[in-house]
Amino acid sequence: MPYFNANNKLIERPGNFIITDVCILPYHQFDEDPNLFRQYITDQVLNINIFESLESPFLSGEIQLVDGVNVSSLLPLTGFERIEFKLYTPGEERGYDFSVRSGHPMMITGLRNKTALNDRVQQYTLEFCSMERVKNDQIRVSKAFSGKSEDIVLSVCRDEIETTKNIVIEETKTNAKYVAPRIRPLDVIKYVGKVSESQNFQNAGYLFYETGLGFNFKSYESMFCDKSGAPRPVRAKYSPKIVVKRDKDGNRDIINALQSSSKFVVKSQFNTLRHLKAGTFASRSIRHDLFNKSFSEIDFDYHTHYANENHLEQDYRGENKTDNGVIPFFNYSKGKTISDFKEGTLLFESTTDKIHDSYNFLGRDKVAQKRVSQKAALSSIILEIEVPGFTGISVGEVVHFTCPSFAPVKNPLEKDNDPYLTGRYLISSIRHKIDIKGTKTHAMTIELIKDSYNKSLPEDNLDLFTGQEADDGRIYSQYELDDA
Repeated sequence: MPYFNANNKLIERPGNFIITDVCILPYHQFDEDPNLFRQYITDQVLNINIFESLESPFLSGEIQLVDGVNVSSLLPLTGFERIEFKLYTPGEERGYDFSVRSGHPMMITGLRNKTALNDRVQQYTLEFCSMERVKNDQIRVSKAFSGKSEDIVLSVCRDEIETTKNIVIEETKTNAKYVAPRIRPLDVIKYVGKVSESQNFQNAGYLFYETGLGFNFKSYESMFCDKSGAPRPVRAKYSPKIVVKRDKDGNRDIINALQSSSKFVVKSQFNTLRHLKAGTFASRSIRHDLFNKSFSEIDFDYHTHYANENHLEQDYRGENKTDNGVIPFFNYSKGKTISDFKEGTLLFESTTDKIHDSYNFLGRDKVAQKRVSQKAALSSIILEIEVPGFTGISVGEVVHFTCPSFAPVKNPLEKDNDPYLTGRYLISSIRHKIDIKGTKTHAMTIELIKDSYNKSLPEDNLDLFTGQEADDGRIYSQYELDDA
């Protein structure tokens, strides 16, 4: 699916947006009129923020208002109203439809930071979120489920939180019986997703998240690749550069302008201590089989398993590379690699299975080691970029980012890019910022993550550290030091 379509010629400048009237829908009648009442607040809106994240199952946002007619007391605002509007980039079909007629209004859940600007005008921020978020906190699920993981998730979505939104699911090979022990609907989905295995990939764990298009139940690898394992095409090619609206011939170049990053921050490039604790490099699983009354130990080695999974960076043929992970393969200490220290992270798992006839037992978390390592590896490289707003892009999609090298230019004919940080990234979160009154522009803050490098890290079999440090450390008695 291409990032830009033919109708992007309708965009006059980067940051253009189309927004309908912003309305508040109260829960009660006005003047005994049975029809839905709309309080139009478009002229009072300063800015709107909308949030998407792989770590958040529901959309949320906030609206900042300058209120000169005391809407908060006129309706009054109580935290049970709906907010209604549509937001789109010109010429783009994808966007946010929070309307009653064709979409799904959001629920106002909070009012904060109310301040007086003068005697008759006040400013405050309204918080809103998806209705499903509210529904999730209202009920508990005490129910037996059976079937594929995706069927359980669909049942919870349709029957428990009663969503009518689109749902995109990646099929699993997990066929299970599960009794929800009086927990929230989202907790059921999270638990089932955590132990589910993909039908097409050798991966572990699913994510449940919402975008402007609806809900998604997917694994990381299905975001990276299609079902054949071929890498998904990038939705955009971002790079830090000055926004130029016209090319060298004077023609409008909106595509280039929309992919210009005004600012970027490398929030994380590596964090060895976090990886050691999380089990990214290696782990040992102590497993108990309740039926057979036996224990076993299974070791996980990052370097061994890396080639069995799909990653963001692949070779020029679109096939897996085996040596471009975020952890280098080298002689760490006395002939051992960093992934040889399995006792660093211990996991305790049940291997008891088939307690419900032929169904998988969801308590058997045999995929925990892969799941933990994969998710932690994706937290190695985190970038945050500021780009012009565009509603045709969502979390869970792949983009390309070109990172400058920050080194002296030796050959002007060579690409001046960082060979490691340049490449394919997964969008993990988006914050849409729509300035209604000021600059009248739509901007985005996007967080990007990746689990592999475009260029392989150096390898070495020679231990360059062992025996090089000083080894003449002495032992001292504190009391003898006191008497000295």
